[in-house]
Amino acid sequence: MRKKSVQSQTRLNASNRAELLAGYAAGVPVRELAGRFGVHRATIWEAATAAGIERGKAELSDEVREHASRLYAEGVSLAHVAKHLGISNEVVRSAVIASGGTIRSAGRQRR
Repeated sequence: MRKKSVQSQTRLNASNRAELLAGYAAGVPVRELAGRFGVHRATIWEAATAAGIERGKAELSDEVREHASRLYAEGVSLAHVAKHLGISNEVVRSAVIASGGTIRSAGRQRR
């Protein structure tokens, strides 16, 4: 048995848990939430499961989806839109397609 452990535990109070779950449901990346609340990614998935939110089923709000689609349609790259909104490239791609947009071919954009 170890005498000293460098591992720490962070307990989420009710308001932090609610904020974390709201972020997860809004599509905030799990890594970002883990860093913000000082918990492991698995803790977030466990909390989401306990709250009835299926893993990977968190969706963006219509507002964020439209914003992502609009930025991409204006010529901003998937990576830049994702970074700006704090979501993954795949989530941006899905938002663009769900909004009826098309994905540009990879590579340098001609001007």
